[in-house]
Amino acid sequence: MSASQPRTFDSQKKDLAYWMEQVLGEHSKLGRGLSAEPVHDLRVALRRCILIVEVMRGLDPQGNWKPMSKAAKRVFRDLGALRDTQVLMGWVERLGPGGEASTLKLAAEMKARQERNRASAQEAVRDFDRKKWRTWARELSARFRHVAASKAACESLVLEIWDSVRDLHLRAQKSRSRLAYHRLRVQLKKFRYAVENFLPAAYAAWESDLKSLQDLLGEVHDLDLLSREIVRKDLLLDEASRTWWRNKLDVERAARLQRYRAKTAGKASPLWIWREGLPVEKDVRAAGLAKLAEWAYFVTPDFPQARRIAKFSLQLYDGFASCGLIPDDSGYEGRSILHAAALLQEVGRFRRNKAHHKESYRMIRSISPPAGWSKRDLELAALVARFHRGGLPRPDHKFMKAYSLPLRQSILLLSALLRLANAFCTKPYRAVRRLQVENCSGVILVRADGYVGMDPPAPKFSAAKHLVEFACHHPVHILPPGTQIPGPRLVHQATRSDAA
Repeated sequence: MSASQPRTFDSQKKDLAYWMEQVLGEHSKLGRGLSAEPVHDLRVALRRCILIVEVMRGLDPQGNWKPMSKAAKRVFRDLGALRDTQVLMGWVERLGPGGEASTLKLAAEMKARQERNRASAQEAVRDFDRKKWRTWARELSARFRHVAASKAACESLVLEIWDSVRDLHLRAQKSRSRLAYHRLRVQLKKFRYAVENFLPAAYAAWESDLKSLQDLLGEVHDLDLLSREIVRKDLLLDEASRTWWRNKLDVERAARLQRYRAKTAGKASPLWIWREGLPVEKDVRAAGLAKLAEWAYFVTPDFPQARRIAKFSLQLYDGFASCGLIPDDSGYEGRSILHAAALLQEVGRFRRNKAHHKESYRMIRSISPPAGWSKRDLELAALVARFHRGGLPRPDHKFMKAYSLPLRQSILLLSALLRLANAFCTKPYRAVRRLQVENCSGVILVRADGYVGMDPPAPKFSAAKHLVEFACHHPVHILPPGTQIPGPRLVHQATRSDAA
């Protein structure tokens, strides 16, 4: 932006607040003429806002994303028809022979349509509520920043979009249809804006290739639109003019597609370079878990408590695994399943307080799996979260019957560990800070730093302890650190803990 313009923006801080402020700045500069450049600049800012809203609505159902998106899309759509006409007029003037009859006829037609589109665009611009937009900017920008602060969650979001870009790229290269390239263009644009706003450090390195490929596919789309206009104006142009324009557009389109294919061919393709900058295979699952945690943050009334429960759950899991009570060949990643269940167990309170654990089960099963996770993974996490409270789980429970008996036993143990972690977070045991597990001659000792025994123990605590005993087939004792138990220690306490 030039020094004479009223607003300046830090190009290193392009986020939702930046683009929403940019919308207000570009809106104030439109004027009644709605000339091409300010219309384009406003649509660019609106498009970024719409992309961020699209991503955030899946994570944050409590924010006012829907009304903000609706307001942005109305202006974007009504300006879009005007912008398309302005772009097509530019192509006619650029490609058509100067002063030739067909060029003049097409330019006149585009100009007439531009005037018709200008009226509806002016109405949308006039009705744009700047006061509401500022209110949304204040409220929603903070919610966006919370997600943007989690690099792992942002990487998961971007990786999901990259997967879609890769699939559409391969499909377009195979079919070479206009529709396939159009869909690829839309998704590539979404990927570019997602990287720009959620992974700004990566965007600095990828910007040139992202813009280059987007421009090539954008020009292909513009030429396809103009080609359709030539077909529609069958009575406006004679046969010779129509043939000339079709041939000219085909040549221009083919040249840009050839450049796109050449740029994306082989191992040096930007597509694979971008993928190398995203999480490697072993880190994809952790990134997906970070995305699930962001969703839980927005729909869980007391998310810090959920993180504390997750910390205890992982300490218990690591201790029981060290004691050989969790099989290594279970066929699923029990630790991450338990971690997800602990973080997501309270999401049902977003819709209801009564029997919220059942609502949590339904909500977790209904969301789309993040990168590195499968639908089955979420179903298992939902099942473990379902039994964090309420009736005790049984291997013959109706929800369990869909799984093999060994997997049912594993789910039962994970549910028991989650219940015990919840019990340690109840009011009587609030002083507990850390859990360590030992196997002492077949007796499982859970040493709880800060634990003070109660007689009788709290009912939830006692029920959780008995469920763990039933699930692992060993007696369990809860003790403060340093308490001596006679007999040889078979397995030392677990040292690993990356608790939530």
